[in-house]
Amino acid sequence: MPTASIEDERAVSPFLLGGPNALTSRIAELGSPRHYRAGDHVYRQGETSAWFHVVVSGRVRIYLHRPDGTERVLAYAEPGSSLGEAACFDGRPRHLGSIATQPSEVVTVSRDALLDAARADPELLLEITRRIAYKQRVLQLHVMIDGLPARERVTLLLGHLVEAYGEVSLDTSTRLSIRPAIDELALMVGLTRVTMSRELSKLVAEGVLLKDGRAIVVRDLPGLRRRVHAVAV
Repeated sequence: MPTASIEDERAVSPFLLGGPNALTSRIAELGSPRHYRAGDHVYRQGETSAWFHVVVSGRVRIYLHRPDGTERVLAYAEPGSSLGEAACFDGRPRHLGSIATQPSEVVTVSRDALLDAARADPELLLEITRRIAYKQRVLQLHVMIDGLPARERVTLLLGHLVEAYGEVSLDTSTRLSIRPAIDELALMVGLTRVTMSRELSKLVAEGVLLKDGRAIVVRDLPGLRRRVHAVAV
């Protein structure tokens, strides 16, 4: 049984996997918890498996390893989110890999356990279908982002992170509650570290952002939201 609560619903960024809802704990109760250290793979790209996973605590990075050796981060799985459902149910090799970015508790649920439970509670299967569909939207978002200039990619990313992690003060400024590394931000939108650093510096010079070490403060929240709206993705 999971040892941490994953019951509270909250809004998350499309760069993250969907957070917990009323069915999360019921799905997690079907599996067994495992603990991962930072840097441990939950699963590797190319594996086949009859299991999927629910994050109880910590954070897991979902990534695509490209033939040229580069890596593209597609999303982060946080408490309440699940990962690996598609390969679990279609039996094909996993097209993505996942790795814990901090100590994490992850419940592993078998395909058979979910299908058995769904005979009495069909909402469980409907929820898994909803989550798979959500991830299709995340992939579509990345396809659209790849066609945008660097400035628009960074703007869109910041807008989504504000919605997920912003600590709003008087609705005019906000500090992100996380301290992402430049490399981490760059991988999320397919940019190099140099390009991400340059675009953030421009936003600082324009008075939109304030950088305090790795902390990011949005000084002009309405201005950032107008820029996100203009990107229209």
